Amino acid sequence: MKCTARFYKMNYDFSPEFAEAHHEGKESENNRYYDWEDELSITTDVKDIEVVKDGIYTIQGEKGGESFSEEIKNVHLFNLIGDDGSVTQLACSNSLVLKYDINREPETITLKVFMEEMEPLTNPIPGIYIAIQDFPKSLVD
Repeated sequence: MKCTARFYKMNYDFSPEFAEAHHEGKESENNRYYDWEDELSITTDVKDIEVVKDGIYTIQGEKGGESFSEEIKNVHLFNLIGDDGSVTQLACSNSLVLKYDINREPETITLKVFMEEMEPLTNPIPGIYIAIQDFPKSLVD
């Protein structure tokens, strides 16, 4: 199946009262429901999404010519299980996740993750959202 993942950062300043009074309860240009949203279109066919609510995500890379591998605990892991058995991981710190929804249709699967509006975060690579307090101190300059 084709898979799309959408991540929404809620807008702290959204006013439901203003929306109700002026826009039939809907958001408007000056009263947005989300600060931003990311959409990822997964290039491999996905047969299912497995959710691990208190998982560990391992961030790997290179810093200053040295390889690193750091564990980030207390994350929601969204394991996208490919038709070929491969696993693509998306992750959000638990403190960021307000709710998530997985919609399975015959030809598509959609993941929507709604994130806390007040929690500062970093997005080191697409599909990975880490609360600032959870980010490994060894990787901060």
